[in-house]
Amino acid sequence: MKKITFLTLFACTTFIAQAQDFGSIVAASLPDANKYATEYMRPFGESEIYNLSRGWFSTARTHKFLGFDLSVSGQFALIPSGKESFTFRNSDYSSLKLSGTTATSATLPTFMGGATNQQITATTSTTVSGVPVTATTTITAPGGIGDDLKKNLSFLPLASPLPVAQIGVGLFKRTDLKVRYFPKTSFDNIEVGVMGVALQHEFSNYLPFIKKVPFLHISGLVGYTKSTASYKPVFNSGSSVQNPKGNAIADFDISALTVQGIVSAKFAFLELYTSVGYISGKSNLSLKGDYTTTYQTIAGPQTVNVTDPVALGYKASGVTNTWGARVNIFFFKVYADYTFATYNGASIGAAFSFR
Repeated sequence: MKKITFLTLFACTTFIAQAQDFGSIVAASLPDANKYATEYMRPFGESEIYNLSRGWFSTARTHKFLGFDLSVSGQFALIPSGKESFTFRNSDYSSLKLSGTTATSATLPTFMGGATNQQITATTSTTVSGVPVTATTTITAPGGIGDDLKKNLSFLPLASPLPVAQIGVGLFKRTDLKVRYFPKTSFDNIEVGVMGVALQHEFSNYLPFIKKVPFLHISGLVGYTKSTASYKPVFNSGSSVQNPKGNAIADFDISALTVQGIVSAKFAFLELYTSVGYISGKSNLSLKGDYTTTYQTIAGPQTVNVTDPVALGYKASGVTNTWGARVNIFFFKVYADYTFATYNGASIGAAFSFR
């Protein structure tokens, strides 16, 4: 279950590592720092909403009373090529400008993008002994993890992965209760918690024409999942960003609601399924605590104090359409599907099911 939030934690630690290089940006302007970080982290913040809403079903059939299944699946939100980068415009920022070029805009990588050599100049203004002082610092724009993902997940297009584990139990009147749960648990300086619940109800018996087609099943599902993770970063002694009070913490909070209409057809060992539905969710990423950022001026080193410098929020919603197939080998099931959405998704999983 620790792997359930693998990418979330990877994102967290990578973002903090980048944040240490963002010292000059933070010192220059908190609004600019948040504006840049919002575009940089957007594909992760949005794609994980889609991942969290998926993986609830691989059939429209429900269990008999107290029948149950245990399943594990891998969800992969495919990153559109347009989300691997964003357009940085000088005019959008008050204290950040492109460096080493006469261009007023440039394409820079997002967190899911690749590397870049583009330089950015951050301008900071302060007052020393009543005298206005301006300092400029040039840094390389942060790259993303896209190249690493393409290397390690070469069998897939660029994707944001998320493992999911859950249990489903038959209750009454062809209704299944599905649960995803992992109590908030600490691993070194990381704390993770996952909670999800869904209800799936089969309507096949209510429809006269379905009784004439016994291999066909129709059901509806409503599911909600919430994942939280926090990470206590450690800043390098040589970093321009420090946390003298030791209260630094990075928080992730992602939630997703899905409503699906599901149809499946069972042919001996093979089962085909499809669904049309709607997902809606939000994700928040924040860096909290008290920080000092040091930069050089003609008057010597100057320090800026900032509190809770990063607060990012994303929302995603839209219609989804899933097509999949499942192989039923007695109690063991293997399945795979593909979902069409703003972030298309691929899924593969296995389950033990006892009806």
